[in-house]
Amino acid sequence: MNNVLWTGGWDSTFRVLDLVLLKNKEVQPYYVVDPGRKSTKLELETMSKIKNMVAEVSPGKENLINDLIIINKDQAPEDPDFTSLYRELYKITYLGPQYDWLGRCIKKLGLNNLELCVHKDDKAELFLANEVKEVSVDGYPTYALKEQPSQKPLEIFRNYHFPLIKMTKLEMAEISKNNGFDHIMEKTWFCHEPTVDNQPCGICNPCIYTREEGLGRRVPNPPFLKFIIRRIRSFAGRIKRLIKYK
Repeated sequence: MNNVLWTGGWDSTFRVLDLVLLKNKEVQPYYVVDPGRKSTKLELETMSKIKNMVAEVSPGKENLINDLIIINKDQAPEDPDFTSLYRELYKITYLGPQYDWLGRCIKKLGLNNLELCVHKDDKAELFLANEVKEVSVDGYPTYALKEQPSQKPLEIFRNYHFPLIKMTKLEMAEISKNNGFDHIMEKTWFCHEPTVDNQPCGICNPCIYTREEGLGRRVPNPPFLKFIIRRIRSFAGRIKRLIKYK
């Protein structure tokens, strides 16, 4: 069985559909609730909708997707040593704070093979590109951190598998189209700051990354003033985190 961190987003949904529809594998999805994220309700609704769509495409295969295991981010135990390693990477270049609290969450759960859907050109891939090795799980290739990475802080990625780290979003789109589940992929959700009518804001970091990674057709163009304000807030947030993790 494959343990997958599923958010309802493009990358993790592709992995779930690849396992279930193409490889006929059982999936145990995990989801971490971030109380400060406005998109939680939409993400949970998206995953439920996608599971129903799997039933329409290939009846019975929806049963390969186990009930979602939900963890609260705030339940992550403090681990100063782990956070210290994260801080060392953050000093090199921006790395989302989820890699700190998520790592502490899965240590608490005792998971050592959670699939994290880092993809080619992802921010975390900058750290991992030359630090992973190919391994086989149930006859299929995936990637894991090398036994001796080039720097100790990379140990924060020790308990993960990275099945998509050599793949781009556009390559996922092509595979989805060729195998008849591209319409399901179009239902994925990525925005952290949905509008009042539940549309992507076009301003938050996931919206920007989605646009930069070749799927700009899915992201609306925000009013210029809102874009500038959001980027200023985002920059201020990064400065605060830099000070915090310094």
